[in-house]
Amino acid sequence: MTKRFILSLTIALAAVSANAQFLFRISGKKIKAPSYILGSVHTLPGALLDSIPEYLEAEAKCQQLYAEFDISNQQKIAEAQTAGQQAISLPDGKTIFDVLNMEQMDMLNYRFKEVFNVNFTDSVMKAVWNYQPNVLITTFNLIFTSQEMQKHPELGMIGTPIDMFCINRAKQRGLSFGQLDEIQPEDKLKKMRDSLNAKIDVQVDSLVAFLSDMDHRKQMIADEMNSVATTGTYWKQGDYNSFAQSEYWISQVNKQPELFKARNERWLPKIKTAITEAPTMFVFGAGHLVGPSGVLQLLRNEGYKVEQIKVKR
Repeated sequence: MTKRFILSLTIALAAVSANAQFLFRISGKKIKAPSYILGSVHTLPGALLDSIPEYLEAEAKCQQLYAEFDISNQQKIAEAQTAGQQAISLPDGKTIFDVLNMEQMDMLNYRFKEVFNVNFTDSVMKAVWNYQPNVLITTFNLIFTSQEMQKHPELGMIGTPIDMFCINRAKQRGLSFGQLDEIQPEDKLKKMRDSLNAKIDVQVDSLVAFLSDMDHRKQMIADEMNSVATTGTYWKQGDYNSFAQSEYWISQVNKQPELFKARNERWLPKIKTAITEAPTMFVFGAGHLVGPSGVLQLLRNEGYKVEQIKVKR
């Protein structure tokens, strides 16, 4: 019985690890050589890739790399931060005190004191008084996420994260580099800012609801981080099917069409062009692989063969 159990366990583990970690080959449609997609988990260290022979073999064949954007380019990051700062600010001359009533401000101040140990109305917080209400929600979410990540040391970024790791190594090898996303031109940022400002009352309602139900929101983030930790396990095992079928990621993709579906569709022409130019490694978040609007299915719809690479034994 013991031998049978060990044999069954060995077979099960072999089945789970029969695929390389979210690594896919693109071929067909008369492209000269295959290209590859690495679905990344942004919190995992890139050094893990050195222990995956299938990835190293694919990487060596590629002549260019495309990532979501160049997170190694400090100037571009600074430009994006400046543009983003402009987009998330209230109209000139307005502060949060102009859009929240006294009762709402008291609630915000109470929660800030509870979470950050500082009164929002203190002068040390003056730099963020002109932020839109949604930015304050994001601020709370970031600290709650950070607190939850400390409970999952397996997600800690020990060393360089996967996406940055791939970008740095591609540049060291002298490969061509491309971005699937671009920093938005100033006119688009202005339109986005005007659109957001037109919905300030909706943002206020969202902020008040968030502050009133903060314990529940914290629990939601804890549940999400547990799901992300599970995703990291799936990735390390190469178990893409379990990842793609998980309720968490299906719901994330469906709830955020602009983050996933719309971006995937914008990326597709760049991907199709790149794979006709040269063997290319694409590195982006694994969530963009999932479902009928995922990059894998979009490529298949175009007639390409896309298959997860098997581990050699």
